[in-house]
Amino acid sequence: MKKQIAGDLLAGPVAPLILRLSLPGMAGMLASSLCTLVDALLLSRGNTQLSAAVSVGFSLLTLIQTLGFTLGMGAGSFVSRSLGRGDKPASYAAASTAMLTALALALLLCVPGALLAAPLVRLLGSPEEIVPAAAAYARYVLASGPPLCASLVLSSLLRAQGKTVPNMLAFLAGAAVGIPLELLLVRALNLGVHGGGISMLAREGVTLVLLVFAMLREKRLVRPHVRGIDLRMRVYRDIMRSGLPTLLRQGLMSVSSILLTRQSASFGAAALAGMGLCVRAAALVSSAVIGFGQGFQPVCGVAFGAGDMQRVRSAYRFCLRCTVFALLITGAAVFCFARPLLALFGPEEDVLAVASAALRAQSAVFFAQGAVIMMNMLTQALGLTVRASLVAASRQGFVFIPLLLLLPRLMGLSGLILCQSVSDVLSLLLCFFVTRGALTGSSCARGECSDARTASR
Repeated sequence: MKKQIAGDLLAGPVAPLILRLSLPGMAGMLASSLCTLVDALLLSRGNTQLSAAVSVGFSLLTLIQTLGFTLGMGAGSFVSRSLGRGDKPASYAAASTAMLTALALALLLCVPGALLAAPLVRLLGSPEEIVPAAAAYARYVLASGPPLCASLVLSSLLRAQGKTVPNMLAFLAGAAVGIPLELLLVRALNLGVHGGGISMLAREGVTLVLLVFAMLREKRLVRPHVRGIDLRMRVYRDIMRSGLPTLLRQGLMSVSSILLTRQSASFGAAALAGMGLCVRAAALVSSAVIGFGQGFQPVCGVAFGAGDMQRVRSAYRFCLRCTVFALLITGAAVFCFARPLLALFGPEEDVLAVASAALRAQSAVFFAQGAVIMMNMLTQALGLTVRASLVAASRQGFVFIPLLLLLPRLMGLSGLILCQSVSDVLSLLLCFFVTRGALTGSSCARGECSDARTASR
């Protein structure tokens, strides 16, 4: 059965296969990002303080996602390559161990964090006047941590085996429950951050239940099981060989998100709310690219495991061209209409000014962001740990964090607004040199590919 899954991913032209796999992933990722954007938009409508509180909570949400993404992407990439080799026991061990570890770490983070929510949001950069609202929202974010981490692991395992439609349905159903519930609780019942938090819990719960159901329906799939848990260091090494780049990317994203919150707060609550609104709006674009790349990764991983480098090259070049072309068009549209689109949701004028300026700056270089994401997904799918880690850490780490420390000091609020755009361009240049040769055979000649293929044998 597992060989049949691998055969499905090795058969036929890559372009229609990737499109078939990626479109459901894009829909699911967009639905998830749309929920966080609705959070910010509903709470920013005439209330800068509540919007700023949600921006602080977003930093915490990014930290929790780091756990789920790291273990999910690590196990998922390993499962794809293992299926290409026909190694069933290693796949089960990675999937089961990743799930257990994600749940355990989420609980270890969330329980103490909920008890110390007020000091925690202060540490994240919350201004003192919004600490009560930020702490209340943070408790809901922390409570959603275990189901969120479990969903991210299951989602990655499904994608790794070419099952993107169940993912899409689960995340769309979560959004279909969460968004109307939030409209009711926040707008109609005026529950503020409590309404946003309750809807978040409901969304994550529905998503997890449907992902579990999808796993149980497909008997041929590799899925987590108690009997498959293997806590030996070898299994964690296999998971982290592909998970380390995600850990660096998401971990540095968490650090940069906290630093962005602190830097924005230094310019006032309006700047904090506006930058938070921009981050969520721009996340729709990055989510679409990630969803597209999630259709590419299982094709790439299985082809690489089977030794078909020509198929890997064809898949990557198709995805890179599509991504850059689509984001050039999207960026132009967002640049022209950023302010009127955001104004539809009624944020206060000073919040709108910051959010629209930052979104226009980022939209001008959306194509660079998309190219970097695809380079990261390529190197991660191939198991090129060093290269993937460098690419993953560039945009939100090596480049963005120094810019956050430098540009606001030199240019004030304008420098803060330009940080992400400058970072995207510099990251693209860096990642081009890091990934050059990954598909030409030179990396295999140096032993990187052979090491990745034999990592778990």
